[in-house]
Amino acid sequence: KGLGNKYFINPAYLGQIFKKKYNESFKDYLNNYRVTVASEMLINSDRKVSDIAADVGYRDVDYFVSKFYEVHGCTPTKYRRNY
Repeated sequence: KGLGNKYFINPAYLGQIFKKKYNESFKDYLNNYRVTVASEMLINSDRKVSDIAADVGYRDVDYFVSKFYEVHGCTPTKYRRNY
């Protein structure tokens, strides 16, 4: 919505353009990006999962864990343990 307002484009239309160009919704792209950044943080630090979730933009840790699981097939804690 913020980008749509900034560039005077209907947010729904902007979402359609994004999906057409990148073959995924902006929401899916953003979730994948956040999980990728969180994955790097999990490997390279000993910070709490809840802190990492907040740092990458998730207010709800349970939602973060479910999105992380969708991408990696395991929980953030197990992912960290494997690396």
